[in-house]
Amino acid sequence: MSRLKRYPIPLLILGTSAVAGATYRILAPPSSSSTSSLNPHTFTPYTLVDKQRVSSTSAIFTLRQQGATEPESVREAWRRGGIWSVQIKQPQLQIARAYTPLPSVGVGVQPGPDGATAVDGDAARELRLLIRQELGGEVSTYLHRLPLDAQIEVRGPHVELELPAHVREVVFLAGGTGIAPAMQIARALGARGHGCRMSVFWANRRREECVGGVGDGRGDGKTTRRWTGWFNGLGRGSGDFTQQQHQRQQGQDQISLTDRHEDQEKGDIVKELEALKSQNTSQRPFDLSLHYYVDEERTFIQPSEIARRIGQPRDEGGVGSRVIVVSGPEGFLEHWAGKKRWAGGREVQGPLGGQLGRMDLRGWEVVKL
Repeated sequence: MSRLKRYPIPLLILGTSAVAGATYRILAPPSSSSTSSLNPHTFTPYTLVDKQRVSSTSAIFTLRQQGATEPESVREAWRRGGIWSVQIKQPQLQIARAYTPLPSVGVGVQPGPDGATAVDGDAARELRLLIRQELGGEVSTYLHRLPLDAQIEVRGPHVELELPAHVREVVFLAGGTGIAPAMQIARALGARGHGCRMSVFWANRRREECVGGVGDGRGDGKTTRRWTGWFNGLGRGSGDFTQQQHQRQQGQDQISLTDRHEDQEKGDIVKELEALKSQNTSQRPFDLSLHYYVDEERTFIQPSEIARRIGQPRDEGGVGSRVIVVSGPEGFLEHWAGKKRWAGGREVQGPLGGQLGRMDLRGWEVVKL
């Protein structure tokens, strides 16, 4: 049985993985951008046609190549049904940063042979990128300052993770903008159908990143950690507080939070996640469950929750491979799956560690993004 395939990008890597938004030094001499279709070798000019504010620090950028034919490379990337990214150039500093495009939910998605998917219309012409303005981030700061109709130079696509047709079940742990690759996988599995299942556990610093998001199950994150959150470093406590210590207060807090968020208008990313659930049809059954966690509300993904999820039996007659994917900031990744390593001048998976390394993962494969 073939395994998941990862594709290294032949560039000098200055940051973390490309899916998480790495920064790359552009090694080739400066040259004029290509006017051809999007390709992995030269930068192609795109136009910023929309900047949709998601939170005080994040926005969805919509880029379009005006007057060009549909990029076959983008069609092929969506068709393959894995995770792929593009690189955005900061022209003054001659550096580029990788971002994972968001799927255009509900736009011309059809299943193809061997579990592949196809995409029609503007979904192939446009790139939609969830970009957070990072403190000290040269590329993200440059992009957030651009006005509409500005030209942005793009290179790609680069396939980061290929999801073979035999993969039928995915558990995805996402931190912050690590939700973008989760949405790519949800789109791919939903188009396949065949009883595919996916559970997304999404952690954020602040509620504004996932306004209106209420998890499938009222117990999401109701146990409290001994530390200040996934984004502020690794926790010093090794386990959950006991249920007896916190049951009463947590129950009251969770009911209050759930009721409040159910009444809120859903944010843009939450709406798109909910739309991905609508791929479930009688012709192509797809079970997508969503779980939200917010540092400022003291709700955090618990190892016990993940252990219960991966311990669930397959559906009756269920077949295919099962995969756990972890995507997010360095501390989040290390806490759940251990650090990635460098070998031969490129970043590799490294040994499994963290909370997942302590669990019984028989029948599951783990991928760090």
